[in-house]
This record gives sequence, C-alpha cells and structure tokens, in this order.
Amino acid sequence: MYKTFGKHPSEQLQNMFMSHPYQIQTPEKAKVIFLSLDANWDINIENDFVYFNETLRYLSDGVKYWETEKIHTPMLKDNYNGDGTRYHKQFKKLGLTSENAKDICFMELLNVCTYGSSTKSENKSEYKKLLLCDNNKNHLQRIKQLAEDKDKLIIVVGSTSTEEYIRKLKLFDLSAENIMVVNHFSSSVTNEYLENLGKTIRKFLNKS
Repeated sequence: MYKTFGKHPSEQLQNMFMSHPYQIQTPEKAKVIFLSLDANWDINIENDFVYFNETLRYLSDGVKYWETEKIHTPMLKDNYNGDGTRYHKQFKKLGLTSENAKDICFMELLNVCTYGSSTKSENKSEYKKLLLCDNNKNHLQRIKQLAEDKDKLIIVVGSTSTEEYIRKLKLFDLSAENIMVVNHFSSSVTNEYLENLGKTIRKFLNKS
C-alpha cells in the first residue's frame, strides 16, 4: 500500500528522468522555463504498456515528440485518464505550438518523478525530504544558475509552496526582471488569463 505522495516506484521512469530531469527542451538551450514543484505521474502508469512507452519516448526527446505528435505531452492523448490532464489542457490555451518546442522547458524543484499531491499538508514533510536530500543538491544549483541567465524567462508556476521553497533555498530573487510568477494552471484560472499570459510569452520569444 503506497502513501498518498512520494517518489514514483517505477524504476524505468526514474532512470529516464534522472538522465533528463526536465521535459521538452534542455533547460540550458530553452528560452522559457516553466518551473514547478515536481514531475508528477500516475502511480499505475506502467499498467498501460503502450502509453508508458510513449511517455518514455517523450522524456527522451520532448522537442521531437512535440514536433512529431503536435501536442506537448502524451498526457493529452485520448487514452490517458490519469492525473495531470487539467494542467496540460490549460497550458495548451497559452497558444504555444510545436514551432515553439525548441524554446520551451518544463523543470521542477525535484530531480525525481513523483506520484500523488505534494501540496497536501500531510505530504509536505515527504516533499521537503526529497527536496533537501543530497541527491537533489546539484539539481537545485542548476536551477539557480539558469535563473542568473537574464536572456531566459523563468515562469514560476504557483502554488505559494513553490515561491516559499525558492525563497527559503535562496535560489533566486522572485522579483527579478526575468522571473514571472503565475497562477497554477490546475487552479481556477480564466481563459482570458491564459490567453494574455500566452501573448506575453510569445512576445518574449519573438524578440529574443
């Protein structure tokens, strides 16, 4: 019996993610990085052989996947019914397309995949344990260095927990010019909010 949140039990998924602890473009090459708490996957992902292998293909080369499939994640496929679909359906409303794939990166404060909800009060101690462990130190240092690149736009995707951890870890200044803090896409954001955010991102990409 698993807890309601933790490190994902799939060894294959973890091995792939550890070699690419981000999604879509390599963060050093990306112009826009969406930074959030953790890369969360359905705990039973291995039960669907076809979908699981597609996920591994996506994680190995997210740019190629987006350009080929014309969607930015396999979570948008009709055969996926697990967690995370709302976030990505809302993200799609930003209006970014496969032409933007080479400029976009999803990155998280953890360098491991998780399952369940990291923001529930009963799960915060487990999240902090993963966040502060020795295995995650180099990953956090990488994020810190990426934020120092003023040519990149770092979009911190709320919750307040994300901002709180960034402040406590002194990763970067949340008020810096290249940092944007936005509402979580899974929360009750309006279509207008997402459309305006998309316009801001595309404007940044067009001038950079």
